[in-house]
Amino acid sequence: MHRRTGAEIAAVENADRNNVFAITFATLPGDDTGVAHVLEHLVFRGSQGFPLARPFAGLLQGSMQTYLNATTGPDRTTFHLASQSAADLRNLVDVTLDAVLRPLLRHEHFEEEAWNIVPGGPGGEARLGGIVLNEMRGHYAAPVNALAEELRAALLPGTVYARSHGGRPERIPDLTHRALVRFHRGHYYPSNARIFLWGDGDVVARLDGVDRHLAGFGRRAPAPPIEIASEVHEPCPKPWAVPEAPVQAALGWRLPEGMGPLDPALLALALVEMPGAPLAEALREAGLCLWGAPVLEPFRRTLFRVGVRETTAERAGRLEAVVLEALDRVVRDGVPGGRLSRACDRLDLALRESADGPRPRGLVVLERVLNGWRHGGDPLELLDHGPALAALRARLEGGPGPFRDLVRGVLLENPSRVTILRPAMSDAGDAGWLADLAARLSVDGRRRPIRQATVQAGTAPDGAGPGLPMLSRADLPREVARVPVVREGAVLCLDLGEPRVVRLDLSLDLGRLPPRLLGLTPFLGRWLTGGGSGDGLSFAVWSRSGPHGAAAGLTLRGKALAERAGELASRMAEMVVERPPESGALPRLVAEEIARQEARLLGAGHQVVDLRLRAGSGPAGAMADRLDGLGQLAVLRGLGDDEEALAADLSELLRHLRAPARLTVGLTGTEDLSLAKALLSAIAVADPAQGALGVVPVPGPCREGHVVASPVQAVGRAADLRAAGLEVSGATAVGMRALATGWLWDRLRVAGGAYGATAVLDAATGVASLLTARDPHLLGTLDAMAESGGWLRREASDSLLERCRIGAVAALDRPMPAEALMLEVLQREGTGWTDERRQAELEEVLGAELRDLHELADALDAGLPEGPVAVLGSRAALEAALAERPGFLSLA
Repeated sequence: MHRRTGAEIAAVENADRNNVFAITFATLPGDDTGVAHVLEHLVFRGSQGFPLARPFAGLLQGSMQTYLNATTGPDRTTFHLASQSAADLRNLVDVTLDAVLRPLLRHEHFEEEAWNIVPGGPGGEARLGGIVLNEMRGHYAAPVNALAEELRAALLPGTVYARSHGGRPERIPDLTHRALVRFHRGHYYPSNARIFLWGDGDVVARLDGVDRHLAGFGRRAPAPPIEIASEVHEPCPKPWAVPEAPVQAALGWRLPEGMGPLDPALLALALVEMPGAPLAEALREAGLCLWGAPVLEPFRRTLFRVGVRETTAERAGRLEAVVLEALDRVVRDGVPGGRLSRACDRLDLALRESADGPRPRGLVVLERVLNGWRHGGDPLELLDHGPALAALRARLEGGPGPFRDLVRGVLLENPSRVTILRPAMSDAGDAGWLADLAARLSVDGRRRPIRQATVQAGTAPDGAGPGLPMLSRADLPREVARVPVVREGAVLCLDLGEPRVVRLDLSLDLGRLPPRLLGLTPFLGRWLTGGGSGDGLSFAVWSRSGPHGAAAGLTLRGKALAERAGELASRMAEMVVERPPESGALPRLVAEEIARQEARLLGAGHQVVDLRLRAGSGPAGAMADRLDGLGQLAVLRGLGDDEEALAADLSELLRHLRAPARLTVGLTGTEDLSLAKALLSAIAVADPAQGALGVVPVPGPCREGHVVASPVQAVGRAADLRAAGLEVSGATAVGMRALATGWLWDRLRVAGGAYGATAVLDAATGVASLLTARDPHLLGTLDAMAESGGWLRREASDSLLERCRIGAVAALDRPMPAEALMLEVLQREGTGWTDERRQAELEEVLGAELRDLHELADALDAGLPEGPVAVLGSRAALEAALAERPGFLSLA
């Protein structure tokens, strides 16, 4: 604990080069205006030490950060950052701590981040804008988000958890600048903070740096503890306009206090996530499709839920009965032998990995302990999961009784239970009430100035100026990180440094498959791995270009504790050997996959747009869209009802993929290559139709608008830089970073109100994509993107070049968790992206010159007007755009 202020500090010293810093404040909003969320955005708009308009964008542009973000939860706000450079981390911490403790909180920036009134309708009428407002419009467009929040509020009534911490769109305009400043004073101070340090850095020096920033603050009382009501409230039934409309449902429990720290995760694995889990099986038999994680932990009390996706009202109404009957069977009969032991193994493995996507390991560990720490636990005790896991294993070794008692006590007989049914269709048409609200706000007693946010052409972004600390070119790495790989035949052996964890990745080459079968590959992966069950088996599909040309793969992935390596290899061999599906299994899986892909249109629409833009760039882009984009959704929707025909196609596809020439195995965590060789020997069969193989057709550049149920858009346009005459190199990435953190950030996010705006370069194909997420605009966004070359030409300078060189070096070689690195190595092998080529790319970044920025500007000017355009948006927005510019895109 920091003696002067009472700030709690946990420092974990270890060998991880990716050092992490995080500061968390207890934030307790009293309404649904999203005040904590807006404040999270606003503190990075200038501080006393760095009085700039956009320091966050400046850090993204000119630092070696490997992670830089902030998150707002129902009862906390965390700012987290990471870097492998000690000097860079020191700069990041200096800017972040000054931002959160001494922000300027300018009124004009509040309007940009929270909400504002701008003229923008066809007749010049007022409308509402704002970055957070548009973010939350997109958030609530996904019906599952509204369902999850309603369930949380019902289970934790009368608490901060019953509030919308992100902000309800209709309530965000109630937030005033004065209320936000008051909220900052009441929550962002050291006595209310928890600070976390992780990595191999000098702990004493890092603590001295923290102490320097806390100087001038005294001790205050922290935020009060959160009291939980004794009972839950069943929500009032809501009448539906269309009773026959699809619905979604969730059954949730508030778990009692005093449970073992790993008990909720055990329940989730044994009851829902593992193969044959009783709740999952009961729901499938009832025709219900699961969604969401069963355990929700970042609260004062842990919640457990079982949710189902879009279904009929009749089926959804049976959710509670189906689940309670399944739990009653578990209490009576127990679970099959060995499942609880395997669940403990899975828990052990997950705790050892501490991995979650691309995030640094230190942040994953922090998330694991932060909830307990936030509510009075010792973070260092929470870090050591060994004793809790040993106690859990000992408890379960005594027979089935303890688990039956656990299920009976915390679920079956727990009165803190709520069931919620909601319409599964979102209301994408919020423009009407937004316009009405804007009109009222512009004339009532809370009149606000109507403003039109603009970015002055030729004005350098001040947040990236010399006021921010920055590394010099001499501080940048001169060598890419290399992963030693030993290859023996079709086996790649890696050492990723994970104690007691074995990984076995089987990569199946998708090249020259018949096009009608290629699109079934993701579905095949889902079927083979049991629908993504929690038994250590998963899959990934990918498509990339490289020096060897286009390559695509289906990678079947397995992981286990080292002592279970033999069992893992056997399970993977059994997984690939053909077996007939159970009757009705394939149609259920098709429905689940369609629901998954449709949800992705709302949750990650900009990624789907990027895949569509690249579909016409060549074979790799065409395959990527067919495997993971709108092309994949079209494949799934076209499968029809013929289960036997689908099973036959899957069988044919699997026989193609088991050809020896298509097989590569990645192995880590053991030097025993016999595991991989035995797997190859067990599954390899001759390809039955070598002469019948084909190539996926490459479509022409698209100009498409796709209708989705969202009030905000995902907008993208792209340019083929090579076709425009540019020799694409590592230097091109420097200019793309300048665009992403300069013009696109300022024009589309700050001025336009889009939640996200970025620029992405595929160095192998030379395609540059410009993208927005949760964007209230369409034509204006596309027009601004078309001006990217002009902005880059005007703003190119030595200082911009140096800042963006730093960011480009950082992006080129970010550290990856072991699971992601394993897949990356397999993909590099398939595409010929060698360490030597990666090193050459780094040297091109380090050697970038001003002329490279000018040449990129010229290529963008030449390529964007003729390049592809793709939009995901509401029908109203797309039709309005077509009315203004007839024929500029087609509705798909």
